[in-house]
Amino acid sequence: MYGLHIIRCATNKSKCIISRPRGVASGGNLNHDMCFSISGNVIENVESWPHLGHVITDNASDKLDVLSRRGSFIGQVNNVICWFSKLDCCMKTRLLRAYCFSFYGCELWDLSNLHVQGLCVAWRQALRRIWKLPCNCHAAILERLSGAVSLFDSLCNRSLNFVQKCLTCDNILVDCCVTTCSIL
Repeated sequence: MYGLHIIRCATNKSKCIISRPRGVASGGNLNHDMCFSISGNVIENVESWPHLGHVITDNASDKLDVLSRRGSFIGQVNNVICWFSKLDCCMKTRLLRAYCFSFYGCELWDLSNLHVQGLCVAWRQALRRIWKLPCNCHAAILERLSGAVSLFDSLCNRSLNFVQKCLTCDNILVDCCVTTCSIL
C-alpha cells in the first residue's frame, strides 16, 4: 500500500512563457489572457526568464541569451586580466580559454544572429587586451599570436558537431526530431 504524498511547488519560482514562432512579434495581451495556477497560486506570465544559465524567451530568440553570455564573458576576462596581470601573454591566453570559454548551449544558437558577432568582437578585444595590441590589429594576427581559432569558428564547429551527433544518434526520440526537422 502506498502512502499519501503531498507535492508542494514553489510557485514564486515558477513562470509561464507562451511560445511563439521565431520572428513573430509579441501578441499584445496574449500573455495576460491566459492564466495558470498551481495549488491555487497564480503563475506569472513572462516574455523571458533565466533558466539553468540561459535566457529563454517567448519567441525563441537567442538575443538575450547571447547578450547575457557576452556580459558574463567580459566579466570573466576582466577577472583573468586583473588577477593574473603578472603572467606572460601566452599563459593569460591559456587561462582565457580555460576559464572564459564556457559557452554551454551555444550549439543551439542561431549563428546568423548579430549579437553572436558582438560576442566574437568581445573575444577579439579580450585577446588584444591580453597581448597589449592596438584596437586596429587584424583578427588574423590575433589568431596567429594566440594560437587560438576565432570564436566564431569554434561556435560553428560546436554546432556542426551537435548536428552530426544528432544525425547519427541511435536514440529513437532524437531520430524522430531529426526526421521531423528534415521534413520541414
